[in-house]
Amino acid sequence: MARMKMVDTDTVDPELKDVFEKMKQRGTVMNVWRMMAWSPALAKVWAPFSRGLRNELSVPRRLRELLIVQIACRHESSYEYGHHAHMALAEGVTQAQLASLPQWHDSTLFDAEESLVLQLADDLTHASGATAATMKALLEHFGEKHLVELLATGAFYCSVARIVNALDCELEPEADTSHTLRPAA
Repeated sequence: MARMKMVDTDTVDPELKDVFEKMKQRGTVMNVWRMMAWSPALAKVWAPFSRGLRNELSVPRRLRELLIVQIACRHESSYEYGHHAHMALAEGVTQAQLASLPQWHDSTLFDAEESLVLQLADDLTHASGATAATMKALLEHFGEKHLVELLATGAFYCSVARIVNALDCELEPEADTSHTLRPAA
């Protein structure tokens, strides 16, 4: 059960009404947005930023989704995993790779590039963030532009995982629940 009630999707608040209508045009107003909407200004800036991270960056979406689902695993965020596992699969991450995330270091299913992204995800879940060694390896492999895009995406989804976990945000009944979170080792 969520730790606070959600804003009604049929709100009359002029700031929120516009944000929610755009979300409805894309499908539905997810529970996380209904909670974030207690601050209309926050919801108004947060939504386009998150869409931009998912859809407008130059790092391949497959790598970004792999980063996001690993962050969801490490944060034990069922809500975030429930929304991104199918996106990762749609981008070419395999079911076997998803199942291997908790012990990815021991897996042969990830190439060097994917392993760097997974290491970044693991690093970002710690208070100190990415290590110097991880940052150096990312910079050497991806260059500045992709490193910054991966870092911003990872940091953003760490915050999302922490917010939805703190709020005990429930996955929407219509969400695809065929992919369940496998706890980190």
